[in-house]
Amino acid sequence: MNLMEGLVTFENGLTPTPALARSWNISPDGKTYTFHLRTDVKWSDGVPLKAQDFVYSWKRLLAPFTGAAYSYILYDIVGAEDFSRGRDPDFSKVGISAPDASTFVVKLKYPLSYWIDILAFWVTFPLRQDIVEKHGNSWATPGRMVTLGPYCLVSHDTDSNVILRKNVFYYGHTGNVDRVTALMIKDDTVALQMYESGKLDFVSDLAAVDLKKLAERKDLRRFENLKTGYITFLPDRFPVSNIHLRKAIAQGLNKQALVKSLYGGQVPATSFVPPPMMGYSKKIGLPFDLKKARSERELAGLVGQGMPINLDFIYPNWDKDRIIAEFIRDELKRNLNIDVQLRGFDNQTFRNQLDLKINPVYSITWTADFPDPHNFLSVFQSTSGNGRTSWVSESYDQAVAAAQISRDPATRAKTYFDLQKQLIEDEVVIIPLYYEPNLALVNPRVNGFQLSAMDYLYLRNVNVRP
Repeated sequence: MNLMEGLVTFENGLTPTPALARSWNISPDGKTYTFHLRTDVKWSDGVPLKAQDFVYSWKRLLAPFTGAAYSYILYDIVGAEDFSRGRDPDFSKVGISAPDASTFVVKLKYPLSYWIDILAFWVTFPLRQDIVEKHGNSWATPGRMVTLGPYCLVSHDTDSNVILRKNVFYYGHTGNVDRVTALMIKDDTVALQMYESGKLDFVSDLAAVDLKKLAERKDLRRFENLKTGYITFLPDRFPVSNIHLRKAIAQGLNKQALVKSLYGGQVPATSFVPPPMMGYSKKIGLPFDLKKARSERELAGLVGQGMPINLDFIYPNWDKDRIIAEFIRDELKRNLNIDVQLRGFDNQTFRNQLDLKINPVYSITWTADFPDPHNFLSVFQSTSGNGRTSWVSESYDQAVAAAQISRDPATRAKTYFDLQKQLIEDEVVIIPLYYEPNLALVNPRVNGFQLSAMDYLYLRNVNVRP
């Protein structure tokens, strides 16, 4: 959001507003979108933005050789899925075109009420073909990457820091911050100390122990966040291949006690879709009930009477995730005599572990890419690159697809309710644990700071007083 931009933005709420597109037209049948690009936009090397930059970016996202996890997000476009899956290599049949340098046209297979929302998501941002082809897989590295957002990439040290400088060719208004240094600090206590000593102006993802101490501070700010923390099972992996064990775990976790241990404004989750979105409901889920949980454990019949069940559990190795994992371990031992072996990984290794689909259970979060329930429920379609579960249901896939194209809000809401019942109660593929706002410490000398409900950090309007 600070290096690149899209056709639209959610910078000021949950309604998309123009960004690189100054305007757009939608055909009467709702299937053709014609975007008229701003003519004053230049990349950070001074080259003007062209509609062809969007065509190239989207073609690359769909290309089979790219193997992009988010390629499916464009499958609603005419011919896109066939091209992406290698069924038809002729890209000219895909409904993406640039009639001229400032016009970008997209043709959908069917009208979608939320489709314009997708275009604020980063995977749809434009790319320069000449830069990618010149540098190959290193096109996004410092000194090679060209940007069209308010900042340029100076350096990026993985899991350490990112340094940005102002883009002198940026078309829009910017604040007075010429250089930004972002630090990835694993120890939240160290991060808080650096903030308190004036070395940092902004700190997010604070540990539970720090949030407890900071609860009454005026510089602790709360931002809306469409985010759900949850447990995912791989139902073909022992021992969670047993539905009774999954139900036992779901009913054996006290979510209210969990959120009290976090102090981050979290509330217990019921549905996978968070409030205030369509699809959120308090009437979904298996409530905490020790009697039922222990009954389900007995029905599982995995070990002899009184013997513990062993379970491997992986999580990303950050302070909050460790607290959650340890809570789950202790709850399941105390309530159900399940011995949980915890394994924490750095973020990249954790993601790699998920892709392998060999670990029976793990904890993770999902934050909206765009504010529609389809973005949550489509995660568990068999065609999704983000589900990271072995669970497959043809009926689920078909119902998600039907709800996606329905133009009746009541029908969509009912379908999403039923789908979550299937996902959370009937088959227990996931256990929603909590909804979480964004809490951040922001130095009072910082003005114009924005965190969107999709967890996008916008820096272009930030002004910092001396």
